[in-house]
Amino acid sequence: MVKKVGNRPTVGLFISELENAYTYNLCRGVIDAARKKDVNLIIFPGKSPKAPYEFQYQFNAIYELPDPRSIDALILATGTMINFLSHEEFETFYKRYHKIPLVSISIPLDGVSSVLINNRVGLKEAILHLTNDHKFRKIAFIGGPRNNNEAEERYQVYKDVLEECKIPFDPRMVYFGDFTHYSSVHAINQFIDERKISFEAIVAANDEMALSAMRVLKERGYRVPNDVAVVGFDNVESARFSIPSLTTVSQPIYEQAKKALHAALDLINGKPTANYMLATELVVRESCGCVSQTVNSIYAHEKRKSNKEENKNGTLPLDYAFCVQKPLVRNAVEKMLSELEKSLKSKGKGIENYHRFIQRFSEILNFESIDEKDILVFQNLLTDLRYNLVKSTPGKGRILRMEDFFHQARIILMEASLKINSCRWTLHHNDIRGLRIILNLLISDVYNRESTLHAIVPHMKAMGIKSCYIYLFENAVTHGITDPWKFPNKIRLAMSYSEHSNTLETADTKLVNTKSILNRKLFSGKQSTLVVSPLFYMNEQLGFIISEMSLLDVYLFESLAVEISCALKLTYLVKTRQEVEEKLRNALLEQEEYNKKLNDISQTDELTGLLNRRGFLNRSRHDLDIARKISKNGLLFFADLDGLKKINDSFGHKEGDEAIKAVAKILKKTFRDSDILARIGGDEFTVFAINTSMNMVASFQKRISLYIEEYNNTSGKPYKLSFSIGAVSFSARGSENIESLLNQADILLYNQKHQKKRARKGRREQ
Repeated sequence: MVKKVGNRPTVGLFISELENAYTYNLCRGVIDAARKKDVNLIIFPGKSPKAPYEFQYQFNAIYELPDPRSIDALILATGTMINFLSHEEFETFYKRYHKIPLVSISIPLDGVSSVLINNRVGLKEAILHLTNDHKFRKIAFIGGPRNNNEAEERYQVYKDVLEECKIPFDPRMVYFGDFTHYSSVHAINQFIDERKISFEAIVAANDEMALSAMRVLKERGYRVPNDVAVVGFDNVESARFSIPSLTTVSQPIYEQAKKALHAALDLINGKPTANYMLATELVVRESCGCVSQTVNSIYAHEKRKSNKEENKNGTLPLDYAFCVQKPLVRNAVEKMLSELEKSLKSKGKGIENYHRFIQRFSEILNFESIDEKDILVFQNLLTDLRYNLVKSTPGKGRILRMEDFFHQARIILMEASLKINSCRWTLHHNDIRGLRIILNLLISDVYNRESTLHAIVPHMKAMGIKSCYIYLFENAVTHGITDPWKFPNKIRLAMSYSEHSNTLETADTKLVNTKSILNRKLFSGKQSTLVVSPLFYMNEQLGFIISEMSLLDVYLFESLAVEISCALKLTYLVKTRQEVEEKLRNALLEQEEYNKKLNDISQTDELTGLLNRRGFLNRSRHDLDIARKISKNGLLFFADLDGLKKINDSFGHKEGDEAIKAVAKILKKTFRDSDILARIGGDEFTVFAINTSMNMVASFQKRISLYIEEYNNTSGKPYKLSFSIGAVSFSARGSENIESLLNQADILLYNQKHQKKRARKGRREQ
């Protein structure tokens, strides 16, 4: 026996998409069967692998998640998943899950339990209806993919019926599509514009292509069925309500899905693989030029075909009650029919009490759980009732009263149908409003993703989403259509809530293994159905959303996933922009710091650390302007190292550099921190000092002499350090600039040095 994940089995369902009538019916069948069997269900609505349309391939990210630790059995809706793949490619695809028991719907797979349908019987009946009943000879065919077993079988039926009816096969009348609505657009364009063929009818290999063909034909001015009859295959719900209603082949999609769930449970319980075959039948409606079978069944005076054996003692088809799926409604129908039968058998009463049954019938149809499927059951029930009662009710007056009963009953049916439709539209409108609110909330604060996600929780609950888990990658993952699927190993739970609380108790902000997100924590103590979908924007994978919904409103879920994906993409863009801006900010700071260093280097003397000539001019010009604005006088000193050439010649340039650095240190010790000191040449220095005057020069010179004497006494150098210094003053009211002050100081210094040389020469001559 296969080990179950926890106490309740968990079954996965792979379908090609959610927004498709065929796969929607599959989902309904599996969901209902899972509830009845108390089985957890996870639906994976991807696309057909290698789907070429837009970015549909991104949906297939969810196919990477199933694992034997989270899934006990896996159902594959292979009829649509195989599109765009060769048999070898599809075999490679499904064999990835060989560790999980598999069930296939539609396509037989070796070693896999398969639930199949007999395509031949129903489709042959449909084409013969066109040839025999409507006398059509020019019948076009829109087929499915050539690598799809079901599509090939339906194509072969088309060819076989043409041969049986002695209609020549014309390959120009055939277009091979891919079961999508795109196929019919291309097919009709091919038939009319390129091949220029005429046709009386079109048979499509599924309803989606048939319904799309009707739409395209109408757009091109053709009337269906007046100009062209159209027949489909599947009998999806939208086929019944299209205009005109679609003649089609009914395959038991719902029953097929239920059987697949039962087959999966058999595998979980250790039973061997098995194949199951279900029947198909023609459903005649308006698109071929007929009146629907439901309308035809009204005529009571004709001999009606029925697969139900009439009750010889009574007249009422009580077994119709068992067609109603919901127990509460079924019990009410049984009770009403039983009372009606007793009334008819009672003497002197009979149909006179019809008003009581009308009231009871109205009460039943007001049950909240009534839906369109029940309306159709009641429609057939009334038709059978009328047929049987007309035969057994004597008297013209009683027959008229009986007819009143049925007219009222059918009006009640019509009103019930309108109510159901109105309720559905009300819910639909509420969902649209809910989606708008959610979108507004999602983009209201793109800078705080977690807060925004938690703000939408109440609105998601109001839309019937009982629980939700959103897992996000730290950064968007770019994925191309030909790239192998490769995700980061880790993912973060960004938002979660369960049916009874807004926060999952076990949730934390730590990164978790990406392949472990489908774990037992997703399921509450009761049976649950989850839908997992990727969150992506164009070619970027963002994460996954896993939701439990009270009703599988597929368009709501798809729209919600798209909204969240777009909003998340915006938050990723904002996050990326913030990161880029932060990097740019840091780069600018670094550049500013670098420029400052460059500026300092360009204005600093490398040997002494004092300003160089450029730096001195920039700083002193600025300070001279400031001094004049605050009415401060000052001095500009000019100093020159004595005998630098002699030191270089006698002791080397390195020692000359040491002498220059010694002068710089002495000047720093002599002057204030606010004064501007610079080495503007080889042995020339200058100092710019605000708020000083000429009577302070002697004091500065005295301090310099003391520091020079101190240096000479302690340096141990083989030479005596000395330098000349002079000063010129500037006035707050003056007009001199730095350059003119430097020139004055330079002249003054030159005169001082010349005087020193004459004095030294005079001492030598003496």
